[in-house]
Formats: sequence, structure tokens, C-alpha cells
Amino acid sequence: MKKAAAIIVCALIALVAALWCVVCTVFVTCDAPERPAAADAALVRELRQSVEELCAAPRYGDTLQQAEAYITRTLEDAGYAVRLQEFRNGGTTYRNIIAERKGTLPGRYIIGAHYDACEPDDEGESNPGADDNASAVAVLLALAKRMPQHPVHTVEMVFYACEEPPWFDTEGMGSHHHAQACDVQDVLGMVCLEMLGCYSNDEDSQPSHFPGQRLLVPGKGDFIAVVGDMDSFGLARCAAGSLAKRIRTLRANVPFAQDSVLQFSDHRNYTARGIPCIMVTDTAMLRNERYHESTDTPDTLNYENMARVTRGLQDALKLLAQ
Repeated sequence: MKKAAAIIVCALIALVAALWCVVCTVFVTCDAPERPAAADAALVRELRQSVEELCAAPRYGDTLQQAEAYITRTLEDAGYAVRLQEFRNGGTTYRNIIAERKGTLPGRYIIGAHYDACEPDDEGESNPGADDNASAVAVLLALAKRMPQHPVHTVEMVFYACEEPPWFDTEGMGSHHHAQACDVQDVLGMVCLEMLGCYSNDEDSQPSHFPGQRLLVPGKGDFIAVVGDMDSFGLARCAAGSLAKRIRTLRANVPFAQDSVLQFSDHRNYTARGIPCIMVTDTAMLRNERYHESTDTPDTLNYENMARVTRGLQDALKLLAQ
């Protein structure tokens, strides 16, 4: 009996080890270029300017007007006919800001980022929201300026209101309204940009939050992450492959990601409709200790790596939309 039990235990250990190897080698990868791509100096300045503009005024509740005006003006200057999707929460009207490059064939990719920031804390300390999420808005604006004029598939760029509390995980999210209005059959995939500016070359700058994390995730927070569930495997592989040519990139496709931290942004509302989605992120609160704090300021961001991410996403969108 004891011998049989020992055999069963050994078999279970072998099975777990085999599954762990599969997870490590198939679902999670971390690749880096032989040498980091040189950052585009003009793009670095452009990204910094956008973040500073977005952080110049509050971006929560009914104080989104300045950010909305800046985003709209930037898109119009780039030649887009901007569309506003209005919705109401708690008696206040909010707007998603939408621009698109029309494709020559059916099907569209959505790429989005929320432009609101977290409300002040209980002590009244304001949250500039540089990493969360001015960094992603700045990258998306830069991508819009560099989008091909005539892609094969339509690329729809959406800047969402109301991602942050109290609207997060409710039907009040701007992305919920946009996702509900989508023709699911027409959407080929959705790319969510969430916090793209926090990096560190220090050891242990990527804190460990669960047992065995160090076997999957580097301890140095110098990488960008591309995460999604198994339905988005191809989308994640394409994006991560392009990014990894410019910056160290972690890709993670996790089964049953719907109920995990991997769904803590706007893509959750598209996943719920069966649309393949990925989130591109610096891992947010898992790395950035300034998350939702008054110290999340423009001077804390790494604009060189943001420029590398922008170029990598530009390459990925060319592959997807062409």
C-alpha cells in the first residue's frame, strides 16, 4: 500500500513538473534584443510633451475636459475625423474619443487606452496619473500620427473615459459602452495599453507576488509585458515578437485569465464579448510603487523605453493590419 502511494505521489510530482515546463516554455516567454534599440530622440520629446500636457490638469470625475480637448486636437491635427461616443454616469456626461484608419477589407483591430486618472485620496492628495495612464495615451497618440494611410484592415483607436474607480468593473466604464456597441464579428482583436512608462534596471525591482514567480518573471523590472488568455495566443505572439526586437518583452498567455489581475483594465469588456484581447503593460501596480499616488509624476517615467514600445507596437500593427 505504501509502495503504491509512493508511486502515485511520484507520478503526480512528475505530472506537475511536466505541466510547469509546458507553461514555462509555451505560455510564458521572455525575449530581448541582442542590444536595446536606440531610442528616437524626437519621439522621446513628443512622448514627454504629451504626458506633461495630460498631467497639467486633473483627469477624474467632471474634470476631463482639458485632457479630452488635448487628445481631440492632437488627432485632428494628424488628419483624423474624430468621433465622440457620449454616455452618462451619475448625472455626468463622459466621452470616449475615437479615431480610425479605414481599411480596404472587412475586419478591424481596436487599440485603446483610458485617459482618466484615479481620484484624490482621502487626504485630498491629487494623482497626476503619469504612468497610469498618461503614458499609454501618449503612446497611442504617437501611434495615431504614424498609422499607415491605407491599411488592409481598419485600425480603430479609442481613448476611454471612466476606467478608474468608482467605475471600474461596472457598466459605467467607457470601454464597456464601446465594447457593447461593437460588431463582434467585425473585430479581429483588441490591444489595450495600460501603464507603459515605469522601468528599472535594479535587481528585485520587479517584486515577487506569488510563489514560483521568479521561475516565470524576471526580477529586474526592465521589460514590457504582453498578456492575455489562450484565445489571444496569436495576437500576443505577434505583438510580443515585434516588441522584443526593441525592448525586453515578457509574453504570458494564461488559461482562465478572465478572473485574474490580467484583466484589470479596459480589455476585460471585450474579452467578455468573446473578442481576442491582449494588454500591453509595464505590469502596473505589480512594479510601480507610485500607483494611484501623488508621486506618479511625469519626471518618473522612462521615455526612452516608451519610445521603444511605441516603435514595437507600430511594427506589430503593420503586421496585423496589413
